[in-house]
Amino acid sequence: METTVIPFRGLRYNTTKVGDLANVIAPPYDVIKPEERVALEARHPANIIRLILSQPQDDDTADANQYTRAATLMHQWISDGILTKDATPRYYIYDQSFNAPDGKNYTRRALIALVKLEPFENHVVLPHEKTHAGPKADRLNLMRECHANLSPIFLIYADPAGDIEQIMEGFTDDHPPEIACAETFGSTHQLWCLEDAERNREIQNLFSSIPLLIADGHHRYETALAFQEEMARTGSSGYGYMMVNLVRMESPGLAVLAIHRLLDNVSSDRIAHAVAKLPEVFEVFEIDTQADLMAQLEVLKGKSPAVGMYTPDDNYRLLVPHSTTSGQLDVTLVQETLIKEMFQIEALADHISYTAYADDAVAHVKTGVDRVALLMNPTPVEQVLEVATAGSTMPQKSTYFYPKMATGFVLNLLNR
Repeated sequence: METTVIPFRGLRYNTTKVGDLANVIAPPYDVIKPEERVALEARHPANIIRLILSQPQDDDTADANQYTRAATLMHQWISDGILTKDATPRYYIYDQSFNAPDGKNYTRRALIALVKLEPFENHVVLPHEKTHAGPKADRLNLMRECHANLSPIFLIYADPAGDIEQIMEGFTDDHPPEIACAETFGSTHQLWCLEDAERNREIQNLFSSIPLLIADGHHRYETALAFQEEMARTGSSGYGYMMVNLVRMESPGLAVLAIHRLLDNVSSDRIAHAVAKLPEVFEVFEIDTQADLMAQLEVLKGKSPAVGMYTPDDNYRLLVPHSTTSGQLDVTLVQETLIKEMFQIEALADHISYTAYADDAVAHVKTGVDRVALLMNPTPVEQVLEVATAGSTMPQKSTYFYPKMATGFVLNLLNR
């Protein structure tokens, strides 16, 4: 099957109407806390949060609810010229510069485009995590009313020679960005409109043989597939594409962080039982400090599966399995061997939370006697692609592509 990545006419904020775009963009809907939502709503009456996270009301009905209000507001903004559609199809180049928790500076470059929707069995767009019904129902209801992609999902592609990024770089070197946002949500943001027809044809042709991996947005991709099927049953066409951010896997701007596991409500007996069983599977190294443990994990990154453990008795341990199967993932080792077998935890949602910060993980244990921190190396994106290409999925929260991309720079109206 061929991968289809095309330019499009994006729907974008009119800066003469809204002013500084920093006041109307937002983080992705699924990471926004209630107090952050209120602050974003207060920042500007046309902040994108009012579309992507419209709130229910007590008197909502099937015909008047949070989803219909979002659609009404979107169309009002279009009518008022707050949102305007670009005159011609183009790709959009989005640069996000940031400092990562590992202390390094990154600039991640994405190509915003439309991708033709393909069922997963066609092996064109590849998932790597399982999804849950609740978030898909919510996003489907929003899509049914708005008939729009309000935010792009995040896809990764392999391009060892860097041909696609070279084309983008040739354009951005010769043209100033159309949008340059100062630091907002931990990043600065720049956007170029790539209207060069020849370059765009080259990009489309280069993508035609490259499979795409979903880094973030599994629920919304499956929602788009479901909505496409719904509209096909009504005889409607024009719903076969969705808006995406495409990032090159080999890019030095792609920051992939570890997601550490925090165990809660674990009895002292269960902790002692798990610790006693560790030598059956792991070579166990007692480590003096958190810094030393993280340094040892760094040494083993990409060479051997390894896990750090911090327990309420103030002990740091480095766990290296006696034997591993080819391509074994650290996250699978943690979930299946440590959490399920040794800690005997099956109801994961009742006992596990996550953080990208080792300091937070250790602090979490220090404030309770029934807690354990499992500290990890990031999952290499090459391994994620290998798993997805093989048709397998990974445990939840296996990857953290840092930071989240902002929502609101470009929207896509479906069937228009």
